[in-house]
Amino acid sequence: MLIKEVLTSVEVIQDPYIKAVTYAKIGERLARARERHYKEAFLRAMETAKDIEDPTKMFKALLSIGYSMTKAGIKASKRIYQGVLEDSKALPAPHRDVVMESAATYMLSLGEIGEAITYALEISNPKLRNEVLLAAMRANTKKLGKEGIKVAYHLRRSKLALEYIDSEPYRSMGMMELIKAYISLGSYENGISLISAIEDRDWARQAFKEVAFYLKEKEVLAQYIDTLEQVANSLIDRFGEGFVREMAFAFALSGEGLPAVELVRKLKNSGDVLAKLALELLERDHDVLPSLVAALDEDEAALVGKVVMNRVLERPELGSREVVEAIGRSTRNEEVWAKIARYYIIMGEVDGAARIASLLHERRLRSVVMADIAHHLLKRNEIERAIDAALEVRDSKFSSILVSEILLKALERELDGKVITWNDSRR
Repeated sequence: MLIKEVLTSVEVIQDPYIKAVTYAKIGERLARARERHYKEAFLRAMETAKDIEDPTKMFKALLSIGYSMTKAGIKASKRIYQGVLEDSKALPAPHRDVVMESAATYMLSLGEIGEAITYALEISNPKLRNEVLLAAMRANTKKLGKEGIKVAYHLRRSKLALEYIDSEPYRSMGMMELIKAYISLGSYENGISLISAIEDRDWARQAFKEVAFYLKEKEVLAQYIDTLEQVANSLIDRFGEGFVREMAFAFALSGEGLPAVELVRKLKNSGDVLAKLALELLERDHDVLPSLVAALDEDEAALVGKVVMNRVLERPELGSREVVEAIGRSTRNEEVWAKIARYYIIMGEVDGAARIASLLHERRLRSVVMADIAHHLLKRNEIERAIDAALEVRDSKFSSILVSEILLKALERELDGKVITWNDSRR
């Protein structure tokens, strides 16, 4: 009884489009519940839709009805879509485009990629057509992997859609989707090779980064480094030297320091670029920085080491033992070593700092490090060790001043609270 009342009550809806869509949704729910009144609901929906005066709205209502019928498992819905496809040809192009876009969107919601492409190709506006075709490619990419037995079928659908995308940046975005499809299927060579075909600079960069990171995640990046280097060089040839840093950063962030450094060395200001690259890695993911540092020559390592250690000393939380040790191994520059010793002192690793200090030949640097160690030991109230460290300072005058300072501070601590002023003593 309630079902009849609901169907009757729909009549109070004044907007015919909403009324038709509501009947269709009621029909869908009744059909799913196997209630016999679903046929009546769909019939009322069709009758209401045909009474809509605005032809664009009428066709959109029919599409919505067809969508609900498909969801309900009623095969007659295909005839509705076919009718809309043919009958809507009488509409002006902009109005028909709206209808075809709606049809394609419904098809995508139903997982009918091929049908969606068919409706998309009926759209006359190039921008809108490209957008809908791209949406079809994206939906198709998501289906890949879920339907393993239909891999070839889905790839053909993506390639078909891409053939008809005729302007940028949509074509490059479509290429990106096809690359994702190949990569997700494990066809890495095919995916990598397509990167070079991307015309849009930003999307080429994005594709290169995503592929490199994906291969790293799958632990197969090393197998495809040579191929990726070839692609990187082809992109640099096309987009110019400004693209070198982008490609180098992608390699470096993927943990492949050597190809990153080799790319940067092509630039005149390679040292500055390497330093900036290292700082960016330090901020983004310092775990990959040792790979970059290990690929540097002595001069590069000294430059990068100074810059990185300065930043680490400013913000110790950015550093790590792995990063600092990698920098230490990469160069014999004593200024860099002194900065590393300072980092160890900040982190409370006095023995590590002392080991580095013992390797320093430059008197001034050794004195500065040993003085730092002495002050740190004094703060920890390790007076004897602080004095020993101070005595290691090779500048005799500096060493004497330092020992004097340590002894006086030690005495102050010992007498803290016991010392009285001269005025107090006379009372």
